[in-house]
Amino acid sequence: MNRSTVNKWEAKGSIVLTVDGLVNVEASEQLLGGRAETYRGGKAKGPSAQADRRKAAPDLVSPDLGTPPDPLALAHAGLAEVIRAIGPYAARMAVEFGAPLKTAYGLDQAVAVEADGIAARFLTRHGHPDTANGYGTLESLGLDYADLDWAALAKAADVPLDLDALDTWFMTTDYWRAPPEVSA
Repeated sequence: MNRSTVNKWEAKGSIVLTVDGLVNVEASEQLLGGRAETYRGGKAKGPSAQADRRKAAPDLVSPDLGTPPDPLALAHAGLAEVIRAIGPYAARMAVEFGAPLKTAYGLDQAVAVEADGIAARFLTRHGHPDTANGYGTLESLGLDYADLDWAALAKAADVPLDLDALDTWFMTTDYWRAPPEVSA
């Protein structure tokens, strides 16, 4: 990475530099919400690299280590991690690309809910008992959607934060209406 990129990212608040001008990887990862660990093939080091994953994924390792984990349970856990990460990621990218905070809020909600629905249908088609009984992918694992640091995102967007207003706005969007049926 060249120096102008480092200066640009530092000015945007996307990285943290040490007093001697080096990038503080751990602090920058926390600032970026873990995105640094996969940016352009890079891999984070240290305790923050796996911190979020341990909270979400159930332990699928068999006690005897001779039996591989159930493939459907593994798919369920993997899909749950993606669902928990995708909404906040979409919101952060929306703000980074210059979209209003409303758009980021709507994407956080809608993308995660749609991903959960897609995953639940996939798991149901493959015989997962909980999703076949109408539970969502996250709900069937006892997980909830990941919370985003909206205060930090509003600060990055340089706008005041009013979560109640954002929620009220989102609930009045057409997202909640059934899509029109298309004739075949």
